[in-house]
Amino acid sequence: MDGICLREARGDVDKKYVGFVPNGSAVKPVHIAGGSLRCIYGKYNKTKRIKRMALVSDSKGNVPSGNDADTIYAELEKNEVIEESVSENSIESMRNIMQRLLSVDKGVYVVSGLKDGMISYSAGSKYFLTSKAMYEDAGEFIGSIIRHYCPKLSDYIKELLNKGSDPITLLFEPVLEEDMEVFTDQNKYEDIPAFKDMNPHMKWYIDGIKESGDCLLDNLQHHSNPLTQLRLFNFFCIFNLIRYMTLLEAFYCDETVRPILLDFSGKSPSSSSVARASEMSYTQMYKSINRFYAWGYAKWLEDEKGYTKDDLLNSPMPLYEQGKTVKKAEREEWDALWKLAKERAADLDGEAMYTVFGETMYDMLALEASSHPVIYLRALGNLSGILYPPDKFHPNKRFVVSQDILEMLLRCCVRSSEIISGFDIRQRLWNRFGIIIGGGQFEMKTLQKSGMILQTDEDALEENFSAFASILESMDFAEIMADGILQIRLGGTNNDR
Repeated sequence: MDGICLREARGDVDKKYVGFVPNGSAVKPVHIAGGSLRCIYGKYNKTKRIKRMALVSDSKGNVPSGNDADTIYAELEKNEVIEESVSENSIESMRNIMQRLLSVDKGVYVVSGLKDGMISYSAGSKYFLTSKAMYEDAGEFIGSIIRHYCPKLSDYIKELLNKGSDPITLLFEPVLEEDMEVFTDQNKYEDIPAFKDMNPHMKWYIDGIKESGDCLLDNLQHHSNPLTQLRLFNFFCIFNLIRYMTLLEAFYCDETVRPILLDFSGKSPSSSSVARASEMSYTQMYKSINRFYAWGYAKWLEDEKGYTKDDLLNSPMPLYEQGKTVKKAEREEWDALWKLAKERAADLDGEAMYTVFGETMYDMLALEASSHPVIYLRALGNLSGILYPPDKFHPNKRFVVSQDILEMLLRCCVRSSEIISGFDIRQRLWNRFGIIIGGGQFEMKTLQKSGMILQTDEDALEENFSAFASILESMDFAEIMADGILQIRLGGTNNDR
């Protein structure tokens, strides 16, 4: 048999079972926005006028050819979009501000030719939708799911992009040009086996997206700021994307759904049993991702490659990429892992045998830090305000959400005209997002069913819910009545659409 190529295995598993490539730590929320909005709008803008106006220089201060201040100023004069009193220096100052504005999420890299592959704008209208860029495939994937299962929400977002009434679009109005190209890859999820043959866990996940998306739409229709609406929508995409990754084992292996325990204690894990339990909740999820990929690589060895037990027991050590030089220390470590896998698999047959080699392949790929799916999830969770501490090198994360994420969750659970109770919000957060906060026996039983080694009790969970209620009250989203009953209401003003 040929040597096993780990990069090929990872690519095949991601393409067949996942739908996108969760690769590396450089992914940012703006990448999810770029992919999801392009997919939902169904088109992207080919024009270079925005790029030439706003992308002044790269990180080293180099100005792309033909993009210097003199050339841009002359073009503005020629097109009669600048008043005579405006100087070249003023335009240059404005261009620098524009570049910082579009790259506020650090998703814009100025390269030769101003190619789209490194550009994900922090902006909110159709004019700023580009063709595919790095790390945007996950956004396209979740966008395709929302486009299909939340058609009314998708239509509303499309209309919002089409209006272009936000401040950033108005700032760029003199140089805006519509040169749209159809985006054809709008159904990225359809060929994924978990969607073609849905088990109860996938149906639960999809039902949650439908219900929360419908509720979010109602709230967006009563919100006045288009950029804030798109920001809330992007958080909705990111949260459901992270949930999707953590549910892969449940989708394919019919394993237990792991709850997301939100920590509102405001304390460190050493001082709070809820914070420790939230850490355990996160740990369960990344271990679930590990097990899914081990299963995926085992299926790849058996189904895609057709390797027999004898093939694998006599196989050479896998390489990350054929022809790539491997350092001596790395080779020794990988060789030891593969020999150990052969020893463990020698007395096994069938699925158990393939799983041993699948687990070892995952461990080998984990040594290639940039290719680790958990690193991808952690980076996205950190930057979007879902995981804490925000330090990307901190190994022990827990679910402590930012105020922006909390607002998104509330707007996905409470309609603008509703007033609901604490019991209702707990039920909806679980049914729509798999979230546990505390406050009743249901939460305790759900945590116990997940297989978590509990380090907390009902009293601590009750205190966690009380802290959650206090935060809602401080955000003016809830009121604690004289009898202690929590009432949650968001309100809003209907938009003139």
